[in-house]
Amino acid sequence: MKKTFLITGLVLAFLLVLSGCKGTTVQNIDNSGYISGSKVTTKKVERAIQKGAMRKGWSTKRIKTGLLEAKNNVRGKHLVVVNIAYDRKGYKISYKDSRNMNYDAGSNTIHKNYNKWIANLERNINYELSQIGVMGNTSATRKVTNIEPKSSAASTKNYKKADSSAISGKTIYIRNITPYSSGNRIAENIKAECTINEQLATFIKKFAQEQGLKVEYKNKPSSKDLFLDVKIVDAISQGGAFRGHSKFTSIEGRLVKGNKSYGSFKAARVSGGGFWGAYKGSCAVLGRTVEALGKDVALWLYSPMDNARLGDTGYIR
Repeated sequence: MKKTFLITGLVLAFLLVLSGCKGTTVQNIDNSGYISGSKVTTKKVERAIQKGAMRKGWSTKRIKTGLLEAKNNVRGKHLVVVNIAYDRKGYKISYKDSRNMNYDAGSNTIHKNYNKWIANLERNINYELSQIGVMGNTSATRKVTNIEPKSSAASTKNYKKADSSAISGKTIYIRNITPYSSGNRIAENIKAECTINEQLATFIKKFAQEQGLKVEYKNKPSSKDLFLDVKIVDAISQGGAFRGHSKFTSIEGRLVKGNKSYGSFKAARVSGGGFWGAYKGSCAVLGRTVEALGKDVALWLYSPMDNARLGDTGYIR
């Protein structure tokens, strides 16, 4: 009983961590009109940017005239890479790459500290520009631009909404191995050691057939096929046997035929491993999450609707 309470508590704590780890939108800084009236050379602007970057631990590399690449390796754990374009009139800072910053290419969100570090970088560049006589053009418009989210592959195409009653009794096709969404941040060891992408497809087909639905595998569906396009968006494995499991998997999908959409969903499941969780490996517990997701999707397929939220998505912001 105590062990059950412990695992339940760990799962709840994990949910709280997930809800509190929501990233912030990646921002680009446009100070292209910052320098005005000062007779400075492009070389002096470049040197001021390099010195400003160095003040906060950034290293810079000259890609070409007018473009620097700046890197900041924070405490040896978090890497941020930006491009800094510049000329005699000003400069721009734009996101290029990162490591261990929870960057999500689908929504273009990142750890909240990223924008703080970029703001500090901007502040120090402006300071070094002031040291070469640049006062800063207060009349120029400083732009902070949110990078536009990249829609996932399941939703990039423009679909026409269709009546789901028209597909009653039709065969639904799915891939036999569920692909991971583009830009996912799933750890490579999960992809290499676990088979959640195979399991998910198996569970969807199994539970859908138990609902009396016709589901078959087809990896290259035609525009005439009724196709369930599912992707694994995220999978997180924390804890372990005897320490308590905290596993999480999220997916998204859309039921389509040609350019018609019969519904879409996002789904997530969290698991602590169940009663015998202390004796299960990480892949086995992740397998429990995709089994639950398979049931969720099968129920949704019985009566598909648009923008449905399934499973534990209510706990995840």
